[in-house]
Amino acid sequence: MLLSKAMQGYLFDKAATYSPNTLETYKLVYKNLIKHVGDVEVKEITSEHLAGFIRWLQTDYVPNRANGDTSPLSPAYIDLHWKATRSLFVWAHKVLEISRPDLDMPRPRFRRAQPKAFSEDDIRRLLKATEEIKSRSRSGNEYTQRTTTGGRNKAIILTLLDTGLRIGELLRITMRDVDFESGEIMVAPYSTGRKTRPRMVMLGAASRRAVWLYVARMEHTRQSDRLFPMSKNAVRLMLNRLATRADVDNVHPHRFRHTFAIWFLRNGGDVFTLQRILGHASLDMVKNYLDIAQADIKTAHRRSSPVDIWHNDRPL
Repeated sequence: MLLSKAMQGYLFDKAATYSPNTLETYKLVYKNLIKHVGDVEVKEITSEHLAGFIRWLQTDYVPNRANGDTSPLSPAYIDLHWKATRSLFVWAHKVLEISRPDLDMPRPRFRRAQPKAFSEDDIRRLLKATEEIKSRSRSGNEYTQRTTTGGRNKAIILTLLDTGLRIGELLRITMRDVDFESGEIMVAPYSTGRKTRPRMVMLGAASRRAVWLYVARMEHTRQSDRLFPMSKNAVRLMLNRLATRADVDNVHPHRFRHTFAIWFLRNGGDVFTLQRILGHASLDMVKNYLDIAQADIKTAHRRSSPVDIWHNDRPL
């Protein structure tokens, strides 16, 4: 069986248990694998092929991203290639009864970067950028004009920030999923698998108002039941444009999720509630956020310790 056919069969088998985002990501991984080793018989692939694939990703592969960025893949994304490739050959071993060349495929070593939250100033600048854009007249004079999509973009940013939703979850929200009186949003599962349970997240008053205004203004032109009828790529490009206008670095949908989690813990939230809100199957990622929040507490204490402050002013 050709590698492309094996890939197709694997993704078909996993469609009920993997999220659409995971399926799309794995498709990209396997396209890269075929690009490197060729669409050969899957049983002919060796551990040398797979080790070479990982080296190629680390050294020679040039990404073709939608925003034109050709910088090398992150170590975490290369590790995802390793995991996806290994999963494919575990499946092929069971279903196609072939050997497992992935057993000798070296796993790339890396230290996972700590999630970095947006500051309040970052968010205020991004929100300001949703409202207006600077343009130039034919005579060269600069002027400011209101944006036509500002209400929608503000609603997206505040919803991501206030709920910690993944981008795929945000774009699956329908009008029926939102209760504007209570601020509750029902996050629908992406499939019927045992790991995909619905959960509830909450919008605060300011976010609820922004979403309500956006919906009210779109009432007579809306053609979809989805709250935000956009593609993931469209949201990413929108955030890239806002980041440029606002002069804020590293703006992407998942960073709003990191920001929500870190500020939730900074403000006294507990890890078990956060786990449920974020929809994590385990506490592993939540503990990472907790480490960051606790480090913040230690730093704040060093800055504001009353004994040290008084002692520095006049030794106690």
